[in-house]
Amino acid sequence: MTLLRGGRVVTPEGVLEGGCVRIDGETIAAVGMLEPRPGEPVLDCTGCVVLPGGVESHCHLDLEAGDHVTADDFATGTRAALAGGTTTVIDFATAFHGQTLTTGFDRWSAKAEGRAVTDYAFHLAMTQWRDELADEMGEVVSRGVTSFKLYLAYRDTMMVDDGQVLAALTTSARLGATIGFHCENGVLVDTLVKAALADGHTTPHFHALTRPAVLEAEAVDRLEVIAALAGAPHYVVHLSSALGLEAVRRGRATGNTVAAETCPQYLLLDAGAYGGPDDDSLRARAFVMSPPLRTASDRNALWAALASGEVQFVGTDHCSFDLVGQKDAATDFAHVPNGIPGIELRMALMYSAGVAAGRLDLTRLAEVTATNAARYFGLHPRKGALVPGADADVLVLDPAPRWTVTHAALHENVDHTPYEGIEVQGRVRDVFLRGHRAVTDGHLAEHLPAGHYLPCGPPDTAVR
Repeated sequence: MTLLRGGRVVTPEGVLEGGCVRIDGETIAAVGMLEPRPGEPVLDCTGCVVLPGGVESHCHLDLEAGDHVTADDFATGTRAALAGGTTTVIDFATAFHGQTLTTGFDRWSAKAEGRAVTDYAFHLAMTQWRDELADEMGEVVSRGVTSFKLYLAYRDTMMVDDGQVLAALTTSARLGATIGFHCENGVLVDTLVKAALADGHTTPHFHALTRPAVLEAEAVDRLEVIAALAGAPHYVVHLSSALGLEAVRRGRATGNTVAAETCPQYLLLDAGAYGGPDDDSLRARAFVMSPPLRTASDRNALWAALASGEVQFVGTDHCSFDLVGQKDAATDFAHVPNGIPGIELRMALMYSAGVAAGRLDLTRLAEVTATNAARYFGLHPRKGALVPGADADVLVLDPAPRWTVTHAALHENVDHTPYEGIEVQGRVRDVFLRGHRAVTDGHLAEHLPAGHYLPCGPPDTAVR
């Protein structure tokens, strides 16, 4: 047994000042005002915040994207996640064109097994829709995958049409599963991109201009009409804009059950990162992601929605491509590999920009970084909360340190961080994964426990 004593323990009922968490083997035995037992090791957490280990709702590890593969695989990506206080990752297993869904699941299981050092679960991303996928969805649900993904963008590669969305949602509703949607109007994005390139506009500045927020909102509105026909719970991945948020609200106003996820980049960064129309620097290319970065006004709207319960969880969309050798090889913005890293910094950034900045309280921080994702994706109560009987996944965060993000100090395998130079308050001190102390005083243990595959149960779509 081990007793974590004296911290601000964040429980589902609120913050327990000077509380304790008792770990017995791989599970939490008790939470409360506890006294050490004879001979019991005690970890002094005085002055620190004690949180449930983070649950990452959105990442892409060892993902093939055209001619590129992400820099982080399950070994490096989960190591970085663990260093940053995230103890469970839910990655997007992907079935590419012509593959069965079980092929996608089996391939990703092989990528993760024996390499992941956090526990892990899968969503299943479908890059096309075929009628036979309805039966295949049932098969992967039986293997513990109860969340899927479809794209309303990326025409000619992954985009599905409205009828296909209806077929998929009808199936997920029947199976008691959920589907996350990348919401952009892919037809209009494609049209705007082709027009920009024809006019000689090739820099990252035009990546943002060709994917305006109104096209996110239109896609959400269209999705909500279709979801109402199917009567299907669903969620919007990486919500990036105030206009998109308003469309989510409209969907809920009609009675739809729709959750929303956002990402640290849409809460901390803005479109100024792309530079001007002539800026084709590597730094500008670093921020090519879809949806693109938005405005300060969008950031403020998302923070408010996160605090109020309108946005339920925060994932990173960690999709790490190197600047040198990958992003620099593209001839124009439309061919720069889309994605940014961030899996290691999520918990610290959300504490700093959320709690320390007065935007979130500690209870809401635990909800949006751990509890709600665990509930929505069928991992609760084993994951996501400091409660007796749960896995002993615990983050001890010291709120006092102020530090500056540098790529050199991170464990991610990619060659940069988009958060370089950002000032952060609060730092990960200790991390326990299933009772194993994986991080001590900010340093990863030399020997880390093997990550376990987590079959997901039915989604709890009532999260707020």
